[in-house]
Amino acid sequence: MKKILALILTLTATSAFADVSGGVSLVSDYFWRGVSQTEGSAAVQFGIEADKNGFYGGAWASTVDFGGDESIEYDFYGGYTVALGDLAIDLGVIQYNYDDGADSVEEWYSVLSYSVLSLGYYQDMDNQNADYVEVEVGLPFVKFIDASLRYGEFADDSNYTQLTLSKDLSNSFSVGLELVSEEAIDLDLSERVAVNWGWSF
Repeated sequence: MKKILALILTLTATSAFADVSGGVSLVSDYFWRGVSQTEGSAAVQFGIEADKNGFYGGAWASTVDFGGDESIEYDFYGGYTVALGDLAIDLGVIQYNYDDGADSVEEWYSVLSYSVLSLGYYQDMDNQNADYVEVEVGLPFVKFIDASLRYGEFADDSNYTQLTLSKDLSNSFSVGLELVSEEAIDLDLSERVAVNWGWSF
């Protein structure tokens, strides 16, 4: 697994003609698939990605708080995407890592997108009960801000919905809002809303 990711990252990042992008952000809560990864606290996040001729590889990191020893999540991913007009197919692999106390997790994923609609399937390599499917649709009728609605479901039938709003500002800055509703947990409104501020390059 690590060899596959290392190969993808090397092929993309070492090319003089690869496009490199990334950014840093501050979020009031770090939601991942409907669940807070910081117990409702703020997180600092950073990511970088290189891509060339459809191949891409990247790394992403965030502070976390699960109530244990873990404080940093760092992920590596890579894959290939092809676009055929409004249709796009993305195939890849991702590894989630933590600084202490938690085992790494690996997933294969495939995402099919058409216009404003996308369908993604994520297969856990070690635990099929953690397999995950999501459907996301952009809301182009919302003119003043970028908006999307996501529905995610796990193999155990637990699910959530998330509304994401974002706005690009000047000088590559952006601001956003996430509203999450999770079926399995009864949370008050403050535990289901996250504000984020970001800068990208």
